[in-house]
Amino acid sequence: MTNESKPSTPLSADIRLLGHLLGQIIREQHGADAFDLVEAVRLTAISCRAGEQGALDCLTDIIDDLDLDALHVLIKAFGIYFQLINIAEDQQRIRVLRAREADGALGESLAAAFQALHAAGFTGAQVRALLAGLRVRLVLTAHPTEAKRKEVLARLRRIAQMLDVRDRQKTLLAREAARLEAVLAEEIEALWQTRPTRASSPSVADEVDFGVYFLTSVIMDAAVDLYAELRECLRQYYPEEDWAELPPLLQYASWVGGDRDGNPAVTPEVTLQTLATLREAARRVYLEEVTALRDHLTHSVDETGVTNALRASIGGEPEIAARYAGEVYREKMALTRARLLADGYASGAALLADLRTVQESLAQHRSTRVACGMLGRLIEKVRLFGLHLAPLEVRDDARQNAAALAELFRYYGLADDYEALPETEKQALLAREIANPRPLFPLEPAFSEATNNVIATWRMIAQAHRRYGAEVIDTVIASMTRQPSDVLVLLLLAHEVGIDSHVDLVPLFETIADLWHAPLVVAALFQNAAYRQHLEGRGMRQPVMVGYSDSSKDGGYLASAWELYRAQHTLAGACKAHGVHLELFHGRGGSIGRGGGPTNRAILAQPPASMQGRIRITEQGEVIAYRYNNQEIARRHLHQVMHATLIATALPTEDGGESAWWSAMNAMSATALEAYRALVYETSGFVAYWGQATPIHELTRLPIGSRPAKRRAGGFEAVRAIPWVFSWTQSRAIIPSWYGVGYALEAFCATHSDGLETLRTMYRAWPFFNAVVENVQLDLAKADMRIAAMYNRLAEDARLAAAIFARVTEEHQRAQTWICRVIGQEKLLDNTPVMQRSIARRNPYVDPLNFIQVALLRQLRQSEPDMPEHAALLDAVLATVNGIAAAMKTTG
Repeated sequence: MTNESKPSTPLSADIRLLGHLLGQIIREQHGADAFDLVEAVRLTAISCRAGEQGALDCLTDIIDDLDLDALHVLIKAFGIYFQLINIAEDQQRIRVLRAREADGALGESLAAAFQALHAAGFTGAQVRALLAGLRVRLVLTAHPTEAKRKEVLARLRRIAQMLDVRDRQKTLLAREAARLEAVLAEEIEALWQTRPTRASSPSVADEVDFGVYFLTSVIMDAAVDLYAELRECLRQYYPEEDWAELPPLLQYASWVGGDRDGNPAVTPEVTLQTLATLREAARRVYLEEVTALRDHLTHSVDETGVTNALRASIGGEPEIAARYAGEVYREKMALTRARLLADGYASGAALLADLRTVQESLAQHRSTRVACGMLGRLIEKVRLFGLHLAPLEVRDDARQNAAALAELFRYYGLADDYEALPETEKQALLAREIANPRPLFPLEPAFSEATNNVIATWRMIAQAHRRYGAEVIDTVIASMTRQPSDVLVLLLLAHEVGIDSHVDLVPLFETIADLWHAPLVVAALFQNAAYRQHLEGRGMRQPVMVGYSDSSKDGGYLASAWELYRAQHTLAGACKAHGVHLELFHGRGGSIGRGGGPTNRAILAQPPASMQGRIRITEQGEVIAYRYNNQEIARRHLHQVMHATLIATALPTEDGGESAWWSAMNAMSATALEAYRALVYETSGFVAYWGQATPIHELTRLPIGSRPAKRRAGGFEAVRAIPWVFSWTQSRAIIPSWYGVGYALEAFCATHSDGLETLRTMYRAWPFFNAVVENVQLDLAKADMRIAAMYNRLAEDARLAAAIFARVTEEHQRAQTWICRVIGQEKLLDNTPVMQRSIARRNPYVDPLNFIQVALLRQLRQSEPDMPEHAALLDAVLATVNGIAAAMKTTG
């Protein structure tokens, strides 16, 4: 089941092997006829791509004549094929990276960053000061964009590991190669018989388990490896300095189990249980490693010494002392293990102290390698992840908090209608209540369910701090922040439960209008005496979150990208003017239409003034699975992120200031916004068309997340950005990431005689504009109007559909033309041939899935929910969703 007939390259050899094994499994599971059907569809799809006359009708006829059982085989065959191809392409990427590293030519790495800093004249002392102010926080979220189950991801990870073994062991004997292929075939066979998606929607606990899987199986070790390589680089370029102790440059956090925004399943009780789950997961990891160290540290007191501090730390367990007589290090590790088993460590700091006592004793008695080896790795792990594994961040809608306070104020007679008050009066009332020593929450709240939940949430945070320490929940976020009062509400609630000095209070600006107002909001906050006092207790540091998803859905990709950039620049100015250190928090999605794309490129594309060393970035859904299901890919990701953060902080590039480039972007953003909103918001019947010309309604039935598709009751504005992007990706139109860009580029060049040359200069010299153009180019190349046309024909109003689709196809062509002109190339991705070939390789295999999905959607929508075949049709549609998501390497 492959086009790769000549294994002339390692990639084609891998594809050929995996395709052959998959074909073998299909024959064994369903017979030769099933395999022949898959091959016939595959070859016909290839003929369609080649433009052969009659091939399109032939493919349509084949699929229309098949029953559900035959379609099921096809869906599974092409869906699994893409999962295997993704593994093969990842392995090829790893080969290339390793070859470049061996040649000393690997860019975007820690080594490249410190080489650049050293060449720029940075001294060891300056680098130390730079690192002291550097913090990268990667925040895992439960956004429902990963269509594969954890069990499937684990199996794919094993296949990737075996492919890596096959690649690195060039001297495999014939029997060893045969055995490895047999194990690969076993995994593919099991994959064939494994349901690709969950049978029911996951609970929050399931989502927590998903995050824990990646944290404990890959992320913890990848982070420790990063620190080891960081020290090596520092010692290479700055050998005169002691780099044994490094600040916590990299940290992971999580929203999973703490994100209440629009998800009623995340209750205070669920968040407390999440903290317990995270702690238990960390203990399991440390127990395994402490057990290994107990067996590893066989040093005898007859052969080496022991510090008095270590001797003083043991005792009280005669049975353990007798078992490890004369082996004090093993005795200490056995005691540590017993204490971990009993959950006897109050915090990670206490465990860390015990481990450091052992390390210091080893180091003082000529056992430096052992002290820094396995034990050193465990110490680094505990230092970075503690016993809480990852701090939770709690998020809720600012409107929910305001409504709760309105009820409380009405109850106490402080304001009849708080939400209707002018903003200045809201701020004044909140400031008075923050200063008021009277408790605001009654002992037994008897308000509405929503208000009682808000009170319970804040009390839960305080309870978690008392039980586990303040580090377990250190951030509270108000989504849909629009006014200073939205953040002062957080301060009042935090003050009420006594945690205002222990948590960061973070405004989240999401829409285009909110991004415009963000600098004014934070400036007003900084002038508020109560909030200023809070900032002083937090080191004069203000995290500000900007949302990519909702701003893109609100105004289109280009307007969103520019308003985000402009907001970050002006936020930096507002913070600087008030002596506040800005820490930007980027709420990026996985797809380009939700702010996705390479993280390192996004960091380097920030306004120079906004990058002040500390940065937070969300990692969501399929992005987590892609980056952290393979140790080598995870390593590369972290190197790129740290490289970009170091360079952007220490060696920022110019962005043209607020000059001609800014004027160009202001003009193009306005044009793109107008074009996008004219289509999406101002075209009568567009929302109904979207519902019919994409599988949006069916996607809401896909069991991949615990939260609803809407934040609240309402129309299109209440729809989350994820299903918006997900649905257009399935239909291959992908309009959220490019619609309006062609209009903007064309209009700018039409009104400026040197417009094209200006845009080309911006593309070459401005990281921000380069990133925008490259992101748009990629999704233009992935989009396919021929496939999208099939979905267009599903719309009930043929005249409306024809009018809308004509506008979409015209803009797609216009955007292609102008993007290529700006880059200076003939075809999309000519400057990225590897990606160009990858898309070309995938198209003939994803096309049948789209053909099948359209046919099934037509049948499903003609059936009634109580008909016997309805459930089977829906299940088949959802299976195609999973396959197309694997092919496109993104969902929403």
